[in-house]
Amino acid sequence: MKCPACDAELVGGFLYVRGIGASLYWSEKGDASLLSKKELEQIDLSKISRTPTGNQAVVPAWRCGECDLVMFSSIGDEA
Repeated sequence: MKCPACDAELVGGFLYVRGIGASLYWSEKGDASLLSKKELEQIDLSKISRTPTGNQAVVPAWRCGECDLVMFSSIGDEA
């Protein structure tokens, strides 16, 4: 698979998201405070993690060795 940013080849692997609940959040804004979930959308990693998400999620992902772009899909495709 090619990197959409620089067209180099992406390498398949796994993204490890660690912490209680293995939470990952998304926002279009970059100014949310650490304690606020306002305007943050939680990405449910339990649906795509290779392991239970108690303290860590293991998510199939791709990484570009040239520009360090990291990609994963919430539909659970294999990396």
